[in-house]
Amino acid sequence: MKEHVGLSSVQIFLMALAIGLAVASNYFIFPLIEVAASQFGMNVMHSGVLISLTQLAYALGLIFLVPLGDVVDNKKLIVYLYAVVGVSALLLAFAQSLWLFVAGLLLVGTFCTVAQILMPLAASLTTPQARGRVIGTLMSGLLLGILLSRTFSGLIAQWWGWRMVYVLGAVMLLAMTLLLQWKLPKVQPIAPRLSYRQTLVSVWQLLWRTSLLRQRAILGALDFCLFSILWTPLTLLLSHEPYHFSLSIIGLFGLFGALGVFGSNVGGWATDKGYSYVMSLICGLLFLCSWVLLYVGGVHLWALIAGVVLLDFAIQALHITNQTLIYRSDPALKGRIASGYMSMYFIGGVLGSLSSAMAYAYYKWTGVSVLGLAIAGLILLLALIFKTSQMNELNITI
Repeated sequence: MKEHVGLSSVQIFLMALAIGLAVASNYFIFPLIEVAASQFGMNVMHSGVLISLTQLAYALGLIFLVPLGDVVDNKKLIVYLYAVVGVSALLLAFAQSLWLFVAGLLLVGTFCTVAQILMPLAASLTTPQARGRVIGTLMSGLLLGILLSRTFSGLIAQWWGWRMVYVLGAVMLLAMTLLLQWKLPKVQPIAPRLSYRQTLVSVWQLLWRTSLLRQRAILGALDFCLFSILWTPLTLLLSHEPYHFSLSIIGLFGLFGALGVFGSNVGGWATDKGYSYVMSLICGLLFLCSWVLLYVGGVHLWALIAGVVLLDFAIQALHITNQTLIYRSDPALKGRIASGYMSMYFIGGVLGSLSSAMAYAYYKWTGVSVLGLAIAGLILLLALIFKTSQMNELNITI
């Protein structure tokens, strides 16, 4: 395979759409946690564990599935994983017990990591000069998928019930499977000589040996931790005092978060121009400002909306900065680099969900805000300490 064969605008758009839809399937549950938990007889105050389970499943998929992108045919792998996500969404739609519902959540969460196979594949097929912009486009698709999934889920559930969310989601996922089979370029792995066990081990060897990847993975974990700290308990805040919003209104909050899509473009541009260190510092400051606003947003809607927009902007800007840096490497390592970084990223998300669910259960929105401020301060401190390593450090052989 040529090192950089390029992608057409149609292929980039399709990949961005596929990435967004895959991750959206894992986030449909966010506005639905209260109604779904109630239907299956689960304590509503403990319903945040459903979200934690989906992120834990995603982390497992990142660890055990994404590295396969370095050792098997990428197109076949992506199409098969996408088909499994579609079938799993159908299981969620028709689940009649809590255990089947949890099983569906775990399957969707594990296999929708197909998005993180598409991302490094696109990066490896893009010229270095355009890589930041292309990754920014794909990350825009991912962000819109995460956040607009709340709008879609809330509106559909309000009118036709929560099960219809997963019926329609399954239809879209299975249709996208056919489109990917038709349009996705066929790319053979560059280093198929590794066994599956060797591939998994080499992921953690990369993280251990490579300071750039390790530093950016730590920042990424804290980045997504902040995302989860906000969005895990937000539905509970909005559905109770002082707001008492309906599911459809809660879903519309995804539109405010979706404005953070501009952060992806800014982060990609800044990294292409060599401003990754400055961008990281700016994001740390924006995190602190956003959590001050979010704390005030516990009783003032304008501050809550402003905090959501600012936080999601900074989250995406830092994430795309991290990804643009780590994908400047040997294409043969793309799956393992993605697995290492995104595993840390979603482990941070799981910890954020669990900690924010506990903070809300015991200290309500004030506890969530204090937790968010603490993590934001830690990100700023680490951004001051970490220096961008040499770009060729990732060009190593495992």
